[in-house]
Parts: sequence; C-alpha cells; structure tokens
Amino acid sequence: MDSEIGRLIKEVLGGARVILATAPSGKAISALVDGLGPSGRLVVPAAPPDPLTIGMFSMIAGRRSIDGSYSGTARDSQDALEFSAMSGVHPMIEKYPLSRVAEAYEQMHSGKVRFRVVLMMGG
Repeated sequence: MDSEIGRLIKEVLGGARVILATAPSGKAISALVDGLGPSGRLVVPAAPPDPLTIGMFSMIAGRRSIDGSYSGTARDSQDALEFSAMSGVHPMIEKYPLSRVAEAYEQMHSGKVRFRVVLMMGG
C-alpha cells in the first residue's frame, strides 16, 4: 500500500512509538502503519465507514500493534491534552477561515481533506 504519510513519519521521526489515528477514513488510517517504529502502536478511537487494510508482514516484522480505544469522558480529554502539552505533540490540521465554512464542510464530507478541518475566527 502506498503510504506517503507513513514514510514521512518514518523518515522524520525514525518511526513513531504511538500514532493516534482520528481520520474518518480506513484507507488513511491504514497508511499510517508504515510510520510506526519497532513495537509501535496505532491507536484508533474512531470507527471509519470503510475497513482498514493492513499488510500483516509489516505488523509482524515490526512487532507493531493496532488498538481500538473508546475515549469519551472528560478525564480522557484532560489526560490527552496534558500529554500533548507535556510531550510537544501537535495535531495535523487544515485551516479554513470561517467565511469558507461551506467549502470546508464539503471537503471534509467528500473525504478530500488529509487532516482535521479547523475553522478560524476572523477569516
């Protein structure tokens, strides 16, 4: 599977220990496996409508794992934000000014966005 983002993570970081995959796309989430380092974990707290397609050789050879995770409590959110601040983790986002909300919505629902859509006030 072509995994541009996975290869980029591997090149820049040497492979991630954990990737939190929040994309609404099984194809996008599947592509992240190649970005995991040895014993890396792919955590999926979402349920994309399409299935994940994972090459098992990559999983076995890298001792990688995929975990499903339900997170919905206020404490879960607080823990995630504290971890992010402590470790310098930042989300990958696509910014749209509020004046382009209809375009952002269409891009998101058509599956054309690569990351989370964030609407910026004052734009």
